[in-house]
Amino acid sequence: MSSGLIADLQPVEAASALVRKLGALCLMSEEEIAFMEGLQNNVLEAEKGQDFIEDGADFRTTFVVLNGWAIRYCLLPSGRRQILSYALPGDILGLHVNFRAKATYSAAALTRVRLAAVDPRRMLEISQKYPILAAGLSWCTAREFAILGDQAVRLGRLGAQQRLAHLLLELWHRLELIGKNEGDLLDMPMTQTDLADTLGLSLVHINRSLMGLRKKGLVTLHRDSIRLNNIDALSAMAEFNPEHLAEFSI
Repeated sequence: MSSGLIADLQPVEAASALVRKLGALCLMSEEEIAFMEGLQNNVLEAEKGQDFIEDGADFRTTFVVLNGWAIRYCLLPSGRRQILSYALPGDILGLHVNFRAKATYSAAALTRVRLAAVDPRRMLEISQKYPILAAGLSWCTAREFAILGDQAVRLGRLGAQQRLAHLLLELWHRLELIGKNEGDLLDMPMTQTDLADTLGLSLVHINRSLMGLRKKGLVTLHRDSIRLNNIDALSAMAEFNPEHLAEFSI
């Protein structure tokens, strides 16, 4: 461990979402917690709809989502948008900025979002000083690949209702890890247009899919949230594998 003192290790309780996420993997020392929290001191805010990463632009800053939701997306020359994934509290955008000079996607605030802007050189310090934390960040990278892999499966092999259910379950499990869920209730800051741009469906198909899941008793729709009434049944219907998002212990 970085501090060399077993007695210095402790479970992570009240901390930033990023530290809570890493704390699900391993017991962190006070020194490690302080370092990760210190990385997040340079705070900026992006208003809903505001881009803070632009596809093709110089990529010189690593961002940590502190509060709110953001999206990673690509905009085609035709003007059509494909949302690649959702960035939730504790997620990192540009973890590997040191190895890539230009952004390969855009990122925008889905809600009003608070971000920590981190000098990428500080991220390199983690590998040099804190090998356990470096392993945790490698897990974050592997998890992003799993999320993008599931997105490919959704778009390529699932029907409309399955795609929607699969996405809802992914978001629910990701929020569960950082303690942002209220039971089976899932916040829904995205519009039906956002869902359509995520799942490759028309607005008509999104609406029909929501109504179909509701009629089957699998979800209950609220103004800004959705209740997942039977997560096991929803998972079976969507062929969702939660192990792709599972944490492990270091």
